[in-house]
Amino acid sequence: KNSVSAPIIKIATAAISIGIIVMLIAIATGVGLQKKIKEKVSAFNGHISVSLFDRNNSITTVKPISSIQDFYPDFTAVPDVSHIQAVATKGGMIRTATDFEGIILKGVGSDYDWKYLQGFLIEGKQPDVSQEETSYDILVSDDIAARLQLKVGDQAPTYFMKANGQEPIARFFTVSGIYDSGLEEYDSKFIIGDIRNIQRINKWEADQIGKFEIFIDDFDQLNKVGREIQRNTPSELNATTIEQELPAIFQWLALL
Repeated sequence: KNSVSAPIIKIATAAISIGIIVMLIAIATGVGLQKKIKEKVSAFNGHISVSLFDRNNSITTVKPISSIQDFYPDFTAVPDVSHIQAVATKGGMIRTATDFEGIILKGVGSDYDWKYLQGFLIEGKQPDVSQEETSYDILVSDDIAARLQLKVGDQAPTYFMKANGQEPIARFFTVSGIYDSGLEEYDSKFIIGDIRNIQRINKWEADQIGKFEIFIDDFDQLNKVGREIQRNTPSELNATTIEQELPAIFQWLALL
């Protein structure tokens, strides 16, 4: 009721209210950012990957594994698994009339679930890898397309090195679509195409792949499910969670 204290109380109440609103927005933004980055990173890697047990940390596949496994194509031993897909990667170079760019081709098959990348597609369509014949269509990032001046429908001559310094192998891919994930780490490197191209270049058998990517229902159970998957895979294979593969990103997210 005091003429001096009344406006002071109103100002203090308003200041506290504004402070709480700002904190709520900051927390909501931080949580949303965490969730979105986890979704984007997982779209390229899966939640858990199963590959050959060795010490090579290369992004590209060095030694293949067989896709003929008890847990593939249905990982029934671990009910939390929602999807499993076979992939492989190989480094190469796209060379156009005016420029060239180092890339990593991620090979995928008919079991690949495109829904995780569907939200990134900004032009064209994803390659159709479900046909009997090998597809030469590729999905490239907006970054790579801009640097090489590629558009949907353009040819992208791509060269892959062979061992012992032999003449590189050329593949004339066609750009079927362009994606933009917003993650420079992936947009600057990855193109996506038919896994059979990698199998033929590497002279692999039809059942040989680079690794399995596994998606689970609940990301909060990642470590627990990862241990269960490891227990239900052969000893020569190693199950690695996305947090173990990319510790820097997830340590940064934890700081938020």
